[in-house]
Order: sequence, then structure tokens, then C-alpha cells
Amino acid sequence: MMTLLRRYFKPAALAGAAAILAAGCTHITYKLPDEFLSDGDLLMASMKDAALKAAANPALAAENGPFQLTSLATEEETENLLYSSFEDALVGALGAKGVEVVAAADKDEGVGAVKYRLIECRIVNAQADGGRVKRIGRTVAHIRIYGAAKGGLLWAGEYVGEAENVVPASAVAKLADDRIIPIGPQQPEAGQNPFVEPLLVTGITGALIYLFAISASAD
Repeated sequence: MMTLLRRYFKPAALAGAAAILAAGCTHITYKLPDEFLSDGDLLMASMKDAALKAAANPALAAENGPFQLTSLATEEETENLLYSSFEDALVGALGAKGVEVVAAADKDEGVGAVKYRLIECRIVNAQADGGRVKRIGRTVAHIRIYGAAKGGLLWAGEYVGEAENVVPASAVAKLADDRIIPIGPQQPEAGQNPFVEPLLVTGITGALIYLFAISASAD
């Protein structure tokens, strides 16, 4: 009798332990690995990259400053969290270079200006091998630099910052950040060809040019 009980005791004990473990796991939320950056962290990395490139511009030198930072965006656009984050990144990059940044009310004369606008700041997802997704944080910032001495435009152009991260496809939804409102063109919907719309626009434009040419020749 004891031999028979021992025969069934071990499987029963293992099954009971498994049941207890499974019940406990229903209350556990597993933390994603630190290298799986959230949308916000990935965009912040791309903004820092763009800000560092902008700060390296020779026109942003101490002798041309100090500088005020001014957004070229509308008031509604600057309410986007991404604008304040980019300005913080730019202030940090300039400070590390030894370039002084002043508030608008600090000085009225003898102050240069860095005017900026975010043309693009968003996450772009691309398919990678093995059921994974390559996530690219991309920031494109338009920058204008004005000198303190004469107040003239010293430089204008765009800087692109990027940060990449590859994660399992199942983790993408968990890395979304509700605070982020992307800036720039949106990704095409699933199954939509991203080249269709540009082709349509090109075709319509070509047709209008053709009709205009015909009308002009008839006149």
C-alpha cells in the first residue's frame, strides 16, 4: 500500500507545485529588458543626437553668443512635449560645449538667437529578421543661427538625429508611450503601399501640366 502511495505522491506533488506557481504568475507583470527602449526614450535619444550635431556647428561659438532659443512653431505646436524635450537637449548640448544660453527676459541687446522647428520627430517601424521589428527614432530639426554682434543670419539648415532599437514584434505595443504625439508624416496603414500616394500626386500634377500646355498652345 505504501509503495502504491509513493508511486502517485511525486506526480501529485509536482502538479500541485505547478498549479501554485501558475496561480502566482497571474499577478506578476514582467519587466521588459532595459535595452527595449520605450517610444519616448528612443525619440529622446534621437533628439539628443540631432542637438549634438547642431551644437557642433561652428557658428554656435562663444564669441557669437550668448544665445536665446526661440521656437519657429505655432503656439499649438509648441505644446507638444517633444518641443520642450528637444529644447532641453539643445540647451544641454550647448552647455557642454561652453556656449551660454540665456532666457528671453535676461538680455535685450548683444544676444544671438537659435531658432528651431521640428520638421519630424517620430518612430518608424521596419521589419527585421526572426519576427523582430527594427524601431527607428528619427528627429529632423530646422535650425537658424543669428549672431549677437550684428544680429544677422549666420547659418540655416536641418539636422537629422536617429536612434535604433530591434525588439521582438510582441514587445512593440508594450513600448508605446501615450504622452508622445508624433511630428511628421505618419506610417502607412497595414497593407497600404507607401509609394501609392506619391505616385498619385505625381500623376495628377503631370496631368495638370499637360492640360495647361495644351490650353496654352490652343491660345
